[in-house]
Amino acid sequence: MKSTNIPEVRLGIVAVSRDCFPIALSTQRRQNIVAACKTKGFEPYECSVTVENETDMLKAVEEVKAAGCNALVVFLGNFGPETPETLIAKY
Repeated sequence: MKSTNIPEVRLGIVAVSRDCFPIALSTQRRQNIVAACKTKGFEPYECSVTVENETDMLKAVEEVKAAGCNALVVFLGNFGPETPETLIAKY
């Protein structure tokens, strides 16, 4: 019997990066995680914005909402957590 009380999850992944590290490091690590997920038959939405500050955070939240994500993984690509990434949960 199929349950009707199980939500359909649309998972997104957002990478965050401290501005004192190369943003490419977090971006590449996010891409590697998504690629590994795909090998297991799972394809999360990959947010193109890597968060370094509050402005990036708002752009990332807007992007994942527009993509229909209702769950989010915040990947601390090279450090963290700091204010911008903790604000993601607020928005």
